[in-house]
Amino acid sequence: MKDGAQKKRSPKGAISDPPAAPNGGHLKQERSIETRERLIHAAIRLLREKGHSNFSTMAVAEYADVSRGALQYHFKSRDEIFVAVRRKIAESLDLDISISYMLALPLSERVARIIQHYWNTIGSVDYVAAIEIRLYERFNATVHASLMAEMTRFSEQRNRDWVRIFADADLPSDELVDLRRFMLDTLRGIALRQIEEGRTAKVERQIAMLSTTLIALLQASIKNQS
Repeated sequence: MKDGAQKKRSPKGAISDPPAAPNGGHLKQERSIETRERLIHAAIRLLREKGHSNFSTMAVAEYADVSRGALQYHFKSRDEIFVAVRRKIAESLDLDISISYMLALPLSERVARIIQHYWNTIGSVDYVAAIEIRLYERFNATVHASLMAEMTRFSEQRNRDWVRIFADADLPSDELVDLRRFMLDTLRGIALRQIEEGRTAKVERQIAMLSTTLIALLQASIKNQS
């Protein structure tokens, strides 16, 4: 099919996204990437609204408005979609500013920025999808092993970044990493309460307390150096 030609559609009107030819142009490649992203976002929405027990690849295709064939080209199974969703959510936790820039900030601002950045994902409605997948993988050893390998890789890199960002704190690396885990565990707990109580839950005070606690612990170690 030539670039610019009308997109093929399935009988239901969904966009069909067949594999691009070996010498296909950038438009086909971009369309393929766009379709994959639509499928991942549709899966997140489906998990958020229906849960993992009511999840199906057919429903994902319908939510994304693509053909079943297009979905199968990108994802061979439901488990592959779950791994892609967890990866997508995990990637959203990556800091979007450089470590060198962070090091130039006062310690209190570094802590506040990181907590807010993490909360933007963990406190979002889309994070429910990650929780649903976690519940599913408890009883699926293959998916669990695959996700553990992925999440471990993400965590190890972020732990290294965290240690560099707070290099001025006179704490061993393992204690600094424990502080990061404490932050994550606290934010996840707040997120669960928000899910239970709804969007009306007042969480700002708990997040502020977390920030104050981390700042105090880190500043105490710096003061002990002098």
